Amino acid sequence: MAGWMIGRGNGKSSLLAMWAVFHLFTHGQGASVVVCARSQDQARIIYNIARQLVEQSPDLKARVQIARERMYIPASFSSFECLVSEPQALEGLDFSLCLVDEIGVTPPETVDVLMLAQGKRPTSTLVGIGTPPADPEGGVLHKWREMHRELGDEFIVWREFSADAFQHHDKLCEHCIRLANPAYGDFLAMDAFVTAAKTATSEAAYRRARLCQLIASNEHPFLDADTWDGLSTGLPIPNGAEVVLAVDASLKDDSTAIVVGTVAAKPHFDKLAVWEKPRDDDGWRVPLLDVEQAVREAAKRYRVREVAYDPAYFTRSALVLEAEGLPMVAYPQSPARQTAATNDLHSSALAGLFTHSGDADLSRHVLNATVKESDKGIRLAKASRSRHAPKIDLATALMMAHSRATWLASQQKPRRRAWSFAA
Repeated sequence: MAGWMIGRGNGKSSLLAMWAVFHLFTHGQGASVVVCARSQDQARIIYNIARQLVEQSPDLKARVQIARERMYIPASFSSFECLVSEPQALEGLDFSLCLVDEIGVTPPETVDVLMLAQGKRPTSTLVGIGTPPADPEGGVLHKWREMHRELGDEFIVWREFSADAFQHHDKLCEHCIRLANPAYGDFLAMDAFVTAAKTATSEAAYRRARLCQLIASNEHPFLDADTWDGLSTGLPIPNGAEVVLAVDASLKDDSTAIVVGTVAAKPHFDKLAVWEKPRDDDGWRVPLLDVEQAVREAAKRYRVREVAYDPAYFTRSALVLEAEGLPMVAYPQSPARQTAATNDLHSSALAGLFTHSGDADLSRHVLNATVKESDKGIRLAKASRSRHAPKIDLATALMMAHSRATWLASQQKPRRRAWSFAA
C-alpha cells in the first residue's frame, strides 16, 4: 500500500499513467492494472493519457489491443482498465496494481474492497493519491496518514508534499507553494496560484487543493454570513441590563465560552469572554478560576437572572458560584434539548427576532458552526471531528443564552429582584 498527498496541478495524472504503462508491459504474465476514481470520466483521464503514450510508440502499439476503456496484451494476458470507485463494481478484482485517484473523497467501503482484493496474489500494490477533503480527518487519506505515523513504511508507504504546518502563512506564500508543489518553478508558475486563489469557492478550498493544508470547511453552515451580519447592531449590552449568562465549558482540548443576553421579547447578545486552546500547546488547560471570576465580574455589571451552564465540565465551579449566591441553572446538552434550542435559535435568526453586538469572536464561532440533521430537526455541530476544527463554543453558549432569555421573557416576572453584586 502507498499513499501520496500532493497539490493539484503537479502532473500526477501523467506520472500515474506512465507508471501504469510501465507496469502493464514489464510486470510479466497476468498483469492487471486498474484505475479507480469517483466517476468514469475522472478514471478515464489517467487511462487516456496512458493510451496516448502507447499509441505514440509503434513498438508498444503493435503489442497491445486498445479499446475505449481497456487495453489488453494477448501475449501476456495482461490488462489495463478504468473503473468507478463503487464497491459493487470492484468486487472480485484481482489486480497487480491499483491506482485510486482522489482518495481523499473515496468512500471508505470502496477502499476496504480494494484492500481485501490484495490477498489474491503473492504481490499486489494499492496506491491512493489525492488532496485533503473538506473534512480532513474523516476519510481514507487521513486514516492512511495516521497509519504511516504509527506503523511506518513497512506497512504503508506515505509521501506528502504539504504546507500544513504553515496554515498561518499567506495563501500566496511562495515558501508554502514550494512545499506542496514540486512542479513549482518547472511547469507551474505563480500566476497559476493567483488565478486559483481568485476562482476558488473559498480560501479553505484553495488551501486544501493547492497547499495540501488539512483545513476543515463548513459545507452546511448553521447560518450564512449575510443573515448573521444583518442581525448586528454594533452595540454592547449596557451596564445594569437584566441578563442571562450562558457558559459552555471544557477542560483542555476545546474552548470555553460565555455569552450574555438580555431578557427581552427581542433579546440582544454579546460575547462576555472566551478561552481558546492554542493550536500547538498540548499542555494548555482552561483557566477555570478565570472563568469563575468572569461570571462574578459580570454580576457586578448586570442584573443577572440566571447563569446557565453545561454541567459536564462546570459542576464544581457552579457549586462554588452558587454558594456565593449566584443563580446557577444547569443546562444539560441532551440531544432533545439541543435540537429544540437550535431550531428556535435558527428560526429566530431568519425572522430577525434577536440582535447581537457584532463581536468578531462571536461571529467567527457562529459562522464556523454546522448542523446535524435528524427527523426532529437540527443540532449545532462542528464542521469536523478534528481537534483542530474551527471553534463553535460561543455559538453553543449563544444557543443556551437564547433559550433561557426568551423563556424568561415569556414568563411573568418574579417578585424577587434579579440578583447582582453590590457595587
